[in-house]
Amino acid sequence: MVPCFAVRQRGAIGLMATLVLGLALLFMLLAVDGGRLYLEQRKLQRIADMAALEAAEHGGTCTGSGPQATALARIAASRNGHAANAPLVARCGYLQTGAGSIRRFTADNARNEAIEVEVRNAVTTSVAGSLFSLVDGAFQPTTNLHATAVAASPRPPKAMLSIRSTLATVSSSQGALLNGLTKALGGNLQLDLLGWQGMANTQLSLLKYLDQLAVDLHLNAGDYQQLLNLDTSATVLLKAAAKVLQQNGAAADVVSNLGRLAADLPVGGLKLGDLLDVRNGTGQAGLDANLQLLQLVQGVIQLAASERAATAELPISVLGLANGKLYLRVIEPQQVSAVGDPRSDDLRVHTAQVRALISLDLPILNNVTGLANAVLDLAGPLTNVVSNLLSLNLLGTVQSLTCALAVPCKVSDIKLLDGVTHIDIGIEVAEATSRLRPMPPDAYSCSPKSLATVTQRSAAKIAIGKFEPPEDFLNQGTTTVKALPLIDIGTNVCSRLLVLPPSCGNRVPFAGGGIGLRVDSKVLGSSPSAKPLIFNNPPNIGQPPLYLSVDSDQAQAVASLSSTVAGIHLEAYRPAANSGLGQVLNLTAGLLDGVKTILEPLIKNLLSPVLDPLVNTLLKVLGIDLVNAQVGANLDCSGGHAQLVL
Repeated sequence: MVPCFAVRQRGAIGLMATLVLGLALLFMLLAVDGGRLYLEQRKLQRIADMAALEAAEHGGTCTGSGPQATALARIAASRNGHAANAPLVARCGYLQTGAGSIRRFTADNARNEAIEVEVRNAVTTSVAGSLFSLVDGAFQPTTNLHATAVAASPRPPKAMLSIRSTLATVSSSQGALLNGLTKALGGNLQLDLLGWQGMANTQLSLLKYLDQLAVDLHLNAGDYQQLLNLDTSATVLLKAAAKVLQQNGAAADVVSNLGRLAADLPVGGLKLGDLLDVRNGTGQAGLDANLQLLQLVQGVIQLAASERAATAELPISVLGLANGKLYLRVIEPQQVSAVGDPRSDDLRVHTAQVRALISLDLPILNNVTGLANAVLDLAGPLTNVVSNLLSLNLLGTVQSLTCALAVPCKVSDIKLLDGVTHIDIGIEVAEATSRLRPMPPDAYSCSPKSLATVTQRSAAKIAIGKFEPPEDFLNQGTTTVKALPLIDIGTNVCSRLLVLPPSCGNRVPFAGGGIGLRVDSKVLGSSPSAKPLIFNNPPNIGQPPLYLSVDSDQAQAVASLSSTVAGIHLEAYRPAANSGLGQVLNLTAGLLDGVKTILEPLIKNLLSPVLDPLVNTLLKVLGIDLVNAQVGANLDCSGGHAQLVL
């Protein structure tokens, strides 16, 4: 007898089996149909990828002459099975990195750094899609598939040049000079020595700095050309650096000092492109490098000073001297970094160009052994020359026969100036420049990896004499130097009676003019041809650069002072209306050689302790180390093939 429960379950297993089999067939149908669509989408994506790669690989363009991106993409798509009449669109443009470091394609027909290809294809609608469209009341027998790919053109080689001085530590005098420049700009902040030294010890990421600056200026991240050409201020430039350092965990005192300095320099009308040269098309990889923070701060301060034509007036004590002043003007700031394509870009970096004037009081040369006798030896021949040239009726000495007969006569009275005199030393420094060799085959090589630059050492023009007023030199340079009077050709009226001592009246200084000293020469004058620097196996951008010295011929700039004093000019001058030095007299050759022989080594010993701190301290703190400037190089070489980027 069959139980009632079993009777009620009769046929259930067959029903369940039928349902399971139906569901299995349905899911198999969906899987096969979905797989068909997936494969169609993959095929379409592959077509888009290959079309974008081929268009970018062959340098496709969207305007002008040259292979058109759309034509190249269509040929590649057809080769990979895309129907000739199926939709295909190719766009030219470039990549930008936005918030969150997410890259996106920006269309621009004028630029073909990246090619975007969009393809579409109509396929039979899936079962699920058909059922849905039937329920919706609008049956669609086909489905449009869509695929997009972005390929970047073969990445060009990237070269980066940088320049630095060997300033690793900041002395108290160098800190005072930087404080003086900020004060000349209207700032009141005076950092101590530790504050400046902290900046010298800190590195700043160039890429993060530019991105932060773009955020502060409300620009699109990655649009470096707009960023570099935008008018901004020293405050904005330094505050952006402070934010980056704070985010990266830099020392609190460095961040604090930089922020205070930024708030103290409200100078507008500055362009970051005057300090950093980033060529068009340079992406993030070309900017992944570090800068010394002090170099950036120096550059911003110099840029602000040059834009305002500000003159810093400092006590001469900052150079270890006494009784005088220092005037400093930045003509052009340094350019610390340049990055771009070595095949086409004229990359160059340079130190700053400045004019510095030291105005001080020095004891004159009255106690120099032998110089007084040389001056007396000048009396006879110089009196004859001066009398003839100036139509003066002068006698050589009071020993003359006319004077000895108690007849008053006009005689020359030549003497060496005594007491304290005022002397001006002006130094004009043109930038030291390093640039890639002009022709690409000589500029770089990827096999073997090397980079070549042409470097021109700066020439410091030095003028010694008088600048009246100092603004003449700061505005026009060394050409305005006037002679410093050393020997006074005066006159007097004397008489004597035979062997009795002579009797003279009041001496008239400079009545016959005088002898003046003027130096207009060079320290470390540039050689006739620029010096090549060859960087073998320079590291990739992002790694510490390979540095080479601009010039290693001399260890100290003042070592060339012997050639500088060879430019000493001893010249005779007519009397001026105010009894000073007037126009230059043409004297007989060799007349002043005796005095010049004595004066040259003396002037050398006198000027050396003045030029030493001027050249080796003042210029170094401004990043204008005449000898020890160093050029750094980085070089990236790509594989030379287009790549999918989106």
